Amino acid sequence: MLAACATPMAGPGSTTTAPATTVSLAPTTSAPVDVPLEIQDCTTPQVGFSPLCEAYELVQEWHMDRPIDPQVLAMAALSGLEAFTTESTEPVPRTIFCAIPDPAFTSLCERLADRITESAIPVGEAIEAAVTEMAGTGLEQFTYYVPPELVGSYRANGVVGGVGILLDATDAAGSKCVRITETCPLEIVFVLEDNPGAGAGLKTGDQITGVDGQSVDGLGFVETATRIAGDETGVVEIEIDRDGEIVQLSIERAALVVPTVEIDDPVPGAGYLRIPDFEEDIADLVTEGLTELNERPMNRLIVDLRDNPGGYIDSVIEVASQFVESGVIVETVGPGQDFEYAAVPGGLATRAEITVLVNAGTASAAEILALALRDQRDAVILGQPTFGKNAVQIAFELDNGGEFNVAVARWLSPEGTTVAGTGVVPDRVVDLPPTMSVGELTEAAFGS
Repeated sequence: MLAACATPMAGPGSTTTAPATTVSLAPTTSAPVDVPLEIQDCTTPQVGFSPLCEAYELVQEWHMDRPIDPQVLAMAALSGLEAFTTESTEPVPRTIFCAIPDPAFTSLCERLADRITESAIPVGEAIEAAVTEMAGTGLEQFTYYVPPELVGSYRANGVVGGVGILLDATDAAGSKCVRITETCPLEIVFVLEDNPGAGAGLKTGDQITGVDGQSVDGLGFVETATRIAGDETGVVEIEIDRDGEIVQLSIERAALVVPTVEIDDPVPGAGYLRIPDFEEDIADLVTEGLTELNERPMNRLIVDLRDNPGGYIDSVIEVASQFVESGVIVETVGPGQDFEYAAVPGGLATRAEITVLVNAGTASAAEILALALRDQRDAVILGQPTFGKNAVQIAFELDNGGEFNVAVARWLSPEGTTVAGTGVVPDRVVDLPPTMSVGELTEAAFGS
């Protein structure tokens, strides 16, 4: 997945204050009493309501499809509140101060008061559930909320922490789904080598049907991914459908072992460079690898992007500039913010003939590089159709310590190609299993 660094937003702006109402709140040991419900704007939200206020403002200021109808977001948030369940309780306040970003959310406050009457639910947890659903139902898959205790476990590039898998939920038409259903199953796109998921036996193509004894049917995509990741400790029980056979696996979560850049010179005059991701350190590692490869004559180069989930846009521009002497690398398209990212002169591999290896786990920033090399360097792309993520994300830190990721733009290749719905379609569609040696990959790429 593609992410971009950003500075957290300032506090939410104000909206019109709704009139105060009263509701009958029932303590556990006495008759119901009337406790006022005061609906406020987001100027100074009470503790617990800031995620809703901040997330709404971020969506309306940054989302690639803005403006978003407040009623759509409000109904999604209300759905999240309705579905929220917990055994936790907290004392009923003397007055409920409900801060909302738009009058469309008034029914959310009224239903929250009802839920407090019914079971004294914790306000903060309930609002987090509303925010999760607001992003998950009201928007697309790449805008989502991560609660404070899970920040970092579901990475910006989409890799599930603690386990080491990349997931996808796509319907028959090729559209990404925000909710898992029978027609939009949760599928493992790739399994990160030398990590808990691989060790437990998870495989590409497995469909996850249950987590810790609960069916994933009807759950949100990101909610399910974060449940799998947890806090990256302990055991997670995963049920999978593997070609019609139901398999139960227990996976001991652990900190991920992240692969690094690999280089090789399999045949005279040819180099091999595997790029595992586009995190912040990858550009320097690619530079080191190309410097070493350039110590021998190199007129052909294999750039292996299989199972590369993407990363930061700045990183992919730096890496692409090693291969593209000048011109556009990628164009981002959003409301009033179209922008072209150009190559930086001085690359180390601007003359070699390039073959790019891809598969279904090649996503986002890796797809940007693959298409830039085809458009600007006539590179041949070899492998399987890629993931198809054409969204640029920014992760914003919220006041409660949580994180709200917003899809801020779509992107196009230098020649205007999009990966939405199809991914990158290779010039030569062949199967390149992860077990293939560099020598075998070289023979597939160059026929020698």
